Amino acid sequence: MQNLRWQPRARQPIKDKILYLGYFACENLKKSINKTNKSGFLFELNVKIANLAQPNCVQVIKFVSIILLFSIIQGAFAQGTTTPQYRYLILFKDKESTNFSVNNPQAFLSQRAIARRQKMQIKVTEQDLPVNSSYLSQISNQGVQILYPLKWVNGAVIKTDPVKLKKVLSLPAVKGYYKNMALDSTSGIQGNSLNRNLAEESISDYGASFAQLTQIGADIMHQNGFKGENVLITLLDDGYLDANTSPVLSPIFQEKRINATLITDPTIKNVYKGGSHGTEVLSTLAGQAPGKLFGTAYLANFALAQTEESQHELLIEEVNWLRGAEWADSLGTDIISSSLGYTTFDNPKYDHVYKDMDGKTAISTKAAVWASQRGIICTISAGNEGSSSWKYISSPADADSIISVAAVDRTGIRASFSSLGPSFDNRIKPDIAAMGLGTITGRPDGTISAVSGTSFSAPLIAGIAAGLIQAYPTKSAWDIMRALRMSGTLAMNPNTNLGYGIPHFDRASKIINPILAIEPQDNNSIRIYPNPITIGQSLRIEHQKKTPVNLEIISSQGAVVQTLNNLPEQSEISLPPFVSGKYYFRFTSETGIETFPVMLNLSK
Repeated sequence: MQNLRWQPRARQPIKDKILYLGYFACENLKKSINKTNKSGFLFELNVKIANLAQPNCVQVIKFVSIILLFSIIQGAFAQGTTTPQYRYLILFKDKESTNFSVNNPQAFLSQRAIARRQKMQIKVTEQDLPVNSSYLSQISNQGVQILYPLKWVNGAVIKTDPVKLKKVLSLPAVKGYYKNMALDSTSGIQGNSLNRNLAEESISDYGASFAQLTQIGADIMHQNGFKGENVLITLLDDGYLDANTSPVLSPIFQEKRINATLITDPTIKNVYKGGSHGTEVLSTLAGQAPGKLFGTAYLANFALAQTEESQHELLIEEVNWLRGAEWADSLGTDIISSSLGYTTFDNPKYDHVYKDMDGKTAISTKAAVWASQRGIICTISAGNEGSSSWKYISSPADADSIISVAAVDRTGIRASFSSLGPSFDNRIKPDIAAMGLGTITGRPDGTISAVSGTSFSAPLIAGIAAGLIQAYPTKSAWDIMRALRMSGTLAMNPNTNLGYGIPHFDRASKIINPILAIEPQDNNSIRIYPNPITIGQSLRIEHQKKTPVNLEIISSQGAVVQTLNNLPEQSEISLPPFVSGKYYFRFTSETGIETFPVMLNLSK
């Protein structure tokens, strides 16, 4: 996994590590070297310079030899006391004989989750049913630890040794295991895991959060009274270090607006002891520091999931992402915002290639699609690989029916690091963009800083989506995602750099509800006549636009009943047999959106 606040460093060759050890030996031999293995055995080596009169190269060889000797001793002790355990995703054959039924979703889904499905007429399917508890018991009876079940893939993540794994795989209910390998094995390769501390981005003072809010219309959203109230946003990240004590985030804790938390890393006690990346991401949504920082949806409710493990880069993190998405769905989440991306791993066997970015291959991508199918809006960072050899979006940003978010600066220019599209199957990706260069965030200690990465453009969009959900509670997730895309500055000509461009709350509102969003005519730049129109008449449309103009005819109920693209400067159209009444003609061009009421009286 890659936290999309920094760019992964190249794997460090093993020979470089030996050279580093040699340098350390020559320069720091007066110091004690303490090594502790996972079994708790402590070895201390004290070497004095006075005892090493040989040339430097010989000193290095002897030093490295001593280190290797003690490593062998440690290994012997370890092998005599423990058997290595790894994490695997076990897959079951079916969900037969389960105690749950799609006809009784109250037994395994929250009322909020059920209500979201009913609102969007989404059926509960067998995929939503929990994993068969008897299958889990069969695994537990083998002395194997179950970390968590996964209903969408009908499986469970376990931790065990290879010997017990064979017993698990022999169970009648077990179909196999994902990728046929451990999900946290590094295959003896030392690489990114040694450098996995979150790197510092370019930090400079860009001022308060005014630019990132006004660029996407969050200020207008707030002025209209929409600040995310009663909308549930779930974050999937590396942890939320000291978020519960940060002054910038104190209101969401004082007002008890953290609905739930989830840990997938068994070594972390709670989400507030994990990484700091999630804290900064959360601040762009929920932060309140008057005069310095406000989040886009600072009155929303939140659920915080730790799904990434910052100290290494393993395939288990993608499976953790799936776990987080399932959990979010069960809570009744409206929006999932994730600033994580997956391309390469410590074990090259797991590495993705661009061909995998097809919207249906990576397991995190599948999870995002499944979440969207359940009516959840997913805002996903596009990735920070735009200036690297990879350059393309990462998973799960390649998923269909989600919003992948690129990064721009305060003037709307694409950040050079922002990952590019299209998806491998040639869909427009990323979808839209927001400010990810010099974004104002709050750190765990409460200080305010400007940081960069698509990690911070995605949650800004999640906040706008929350405002639209609040403003238009009867609209579906797909209506809102479409409005976000079509409100983009490049909606008429999307590209593979910024997708549909930078969205705006006000423009999106006019797309969702054109009846209440009639714009004044722009100096008669568009003429429609006759108006009213009666049966047998043709409707003439004239415009003075120099760029393509598209027309949507919308009923008084808000339904798009006809679409016409690339209207010439003068056109004459015959309308289908619409029901008499008031309609809205919405024209979209590069210069903006204009909506006109037209009365249709089609009966004599």
